[in-house]
Amino acid sequence: MSIRIKLALWYGILLTVILILLAGIHHATLKQMLYNQKDYSLKVIASILDASIPRKGLSTLGLQKVVGRMVKDYPDIELKGIIMEVYDRSRSLIYSSSLSEGERLPLTEEMRGGSIHKDGHLVTVSVKDDTAPIRILTKPVYDQDDLLYIIQVGSSMRDIETTLDNFLLLNLLFIPTAALLVAMGGWLLTRQAFKPLGAVIRTAHSISSGDLSHRIEPSHASEEIRELASAFNQMIARLESSFQQIREFSDNVSHELRIPLSILKGQTELSLRRLRSEEEYRKVLESNLEEIQRMEKIVERLLFLSRADRGEIQLSYTAIDLNALMEQVCSQFQVLAREKNILLRSNGNGPVSWVGDEVLLRELLLNLVQNAMTYTPAGGEVLLSLEKDNGQIKISVYDTGCGIPENEITRIFDRFYQVDKSRSSQGSGLGLSICKWIAQAHQGKITVDSSVGQGSRFTVSLPLKD
Repeated sequence: MSIRIKLALWYGILLTVILILLAGIHHATLKQMLYNQKDYSLKVIASILDASIPRKGLSTLGLQKVVGRMVKDYPDIELKGIIMEVYDRSRSLIYSSSLSEGERLPLTEEMRGGSIHKDGHLVTVSVKDDTAPIRILTKPVYDQDDLLYIIQVGSSMRDIETTLDNFLLLNLLFIPTAALLVAMGGWLLTRQAFKPLGAVIRTAHSISSGDLSHRIEPSHASEEIRELASAFNQMIARLESSFQQIREFSDNVSHELRIPLSILKGQTELSLRRLRSEEEYRKVLESNLEEIQRMEKIVERLLFLSRADRGEIQLSYTAIDLNALMEQVCSQFQVLAREKNILLRSNGNGPVSWVGDEVLLRELLLNLVQNAMTYTPAGGEVLLSLEKDNGQIKISVYDTGCGIPENEITRIFDRFYQVDKSRSSQGSGLGLSICKWIAQAHQGKITVDSSVGQGSRFTVSLPLKD
């Protein structure tokens, strides 16, 4: 069952329950009001009759005259359908306004010998041969404390029952009709309200992994639908970005591995074309080993980043002297620096104790120095420095290399991204991505400042811990 039909049914059911409750309240209120009007009318007539009856010498003819004067003196009183009877103190009928004996009031408990309320008593009496009961007021007439007469004024309840039956019939017709109309209206409203969802559904069906460019344009939709469309568009944008990264990742991995594999294949095929000397075979094997080591390094870095993405790398925190660590890394590259005629030095400010993962932090510094050495020409300089600044420890690696174009800086930490598009630098484009992850894993960050032709400065900022 669709949500539109469910909402329409809920509208109809809810309205039906509300209308039934209201109808019940109105029915009870109307019934009480009609009873009060009937009782008030009987009391007024009984009071007028009481005031008009002489206290002595009462006769049937005299009572007829009394009733006649009542009709004349009180024209606003409706006596149609009213039966008036007067009994003496022995409960013998003296007068009845009904001409037919069959239309006289039924005997009440008071008239059967029960006690009579001094202020009068109202009672509803059912009649066997009539579907409508009769409302009867029994009122005594006293001369001081002496009971003279008993007045009974009665009226059929048929008019009240007819009014209540008509009210009930009207509700039986109105409530289902109103519920049906509201259900139909609710269905139309929900249909119109959910109409923009069709665009969302159609767009979702049109999206595939090969084309995530579609977007929803809910220009005339409600605020809620616009928010849904906006969230959907943002999700698609993230998916598009993720798919693009996956495609680039696949292309980059295949490219990075294809180069050493091609070299391995070419050198192996070349060496097999004819017999060669032991020295020539050694050179081929050494070259192949170099390419294998390069592929091994790429795979290791890919596995590291994959584990990092899955949250499987647990940091091993130990106390570290960051200055000593920086000096050690600097010493490791001194031989390479001399071979490339690069001045490599460090500028520390004494021991700096910090708590972190020494292995990962060493990897971070090794990658940064390796990157600086790769892009710094002969005669250049690479400088490592460490300082405390505004509650942070900052480790900087500065080089006088070729620099990074401004439009490339925002992507320099992306995986496989290389400023040198020719990939002749023998790098994989993964080192800086690993550096960024290690810095963030230690609640730090890594930034870069660079000018083309002047060099670059990579700065790792770590929070200073108490």
